[in-house]
Amino acid sequence: MDGLSGLQDGVEAVFPNTVVQRCIVHLIRNAIKFIPSKDYKEFTKDLKTIYSAVNLTEAERQFEKLSEKWSKYNGAIRVFERHWEHIEQLFEYPTSIRKIMYTTNAVESVHSSFRKVTKGKGANLASI
Repeated sequence: MDGLSGLQDGVEAVFPNTVVQRCIVHLIRNAIKFIPSKDYKEFTKDLKTIYSAVNLTEAERQFEKLSEKWSKYNGAIRVFERHWEHIEQLFEYPTSIRKIMYTTNAVESVHSSFRKVTKGKGANLASI
């Protein structure tokens, strides 16, 4: 899920055994708010070494390197420090699954398709 305030708490209140996975792309978007546009490309390339690492140990090592290299943009680093649990839990799954888990694009695509199909059909759906 994205970082919508209260969403995680709500889901966990109703479904206490749920593993909530934050969208890594949303975390990246939050982090690059602290990075000058001239450095976006290099910073995001370095971030990819973390969430695409072969295992958690390597991800932690890459995060250390990123933290040292980009320390002047501490706000961006803190985004990932605050949400590190969501990075860690990615590594409980095989690589093929992680690739679809670290973004909400698939879910957002389905939602977009639903909106296209139901756009302007509210009155018809209510009568069903």
